[in-house]
Amino acid sequence: MQRMTNPTQARKDFYKIIKSVNENSTPIEINGRTEDDSAVIMSAKDYRSLQETLYLMNDGTLNKIHKAIADDSGETDITNGVDWDKI
Repeated sequence: MQRMTNPTQARKDFYKIIKSVNENSTPIEINGRTEDDSAVIMSAKDYRSLQETLYLMNDGTLNKIHKAIADDSGETDITNGVDWDKI
């Protein structure tokens, strides 16, 4: 399946598009005449993954993970000072 299509073709191939985005994890762009008439169809699984990534980026968690991965000191405190045994 193509990665881009127009609205008329997308309407004709709607179920094929749904199957394709779920099998291949590749979104399909539907290009209208303008940006306001265009859309992207992606699998629900990929959408949830994208939403989680955006959340982790916005709350700083992803940045902390990248710092922990880059830390080569031999010790990495991922508890952020929380004593989980006392909770």
